Amino acid sequence: MATPPKQLRHLLRRHESYMYDLLVAARRMVLDEIGPCYELISPIKTLIALIYSSTEKPMKDQICSLIVYRQHVNLMFTRGVDMDDPHALLEGSGKAIRHVKLRTLDDLTKPGLDALMAQATTRPELGRPARPLRSVMTSVKTKKATTQPSWPRLF
Repeated sequence: MATPPKQLRHLLRRHESYMYDLLVAARRMVLDEIGPCYELISPIKTLIALIYSSTEKPMKDQICSLIVYRQHVNLMFTRGVDMDDPHALLEGSGKAIRHVKLRTLDDLTKPGLDALMAQATTRPELGRPARPLRSVMTSVKTKKATTQPSWPRLF
């Protein structure tokens, strides 16, 4: 996998260098496991989210996502509650989402992680792209500047 997009490198500049290495390795692992897909890079306040989906609808057809925190990266599965996890890697207590915490590069080689990725890509409710992808389609969500205030005009 080539170097990360320039926008992602720019977003990661405020993080420690080991976090950059961890995210790049996690991104490479995800893309190697799921193949060509849609990737949405989205800054959310102090976090960075990389959302991987099977179609151009990142929330509806989400396979997994990488969320960058200050000292770790979460590999999140949208329907993690439905996944088989014999190695007990998944954490979380929500209704549907489960995650695997990645703190070091060694965490990417945990037994069972590849099986979780395979399960995430074969969910029956995932949409299929109109045309088969040949490469990763990366887009970056940017906050649009508004010229109008968000509150209603009173006078």
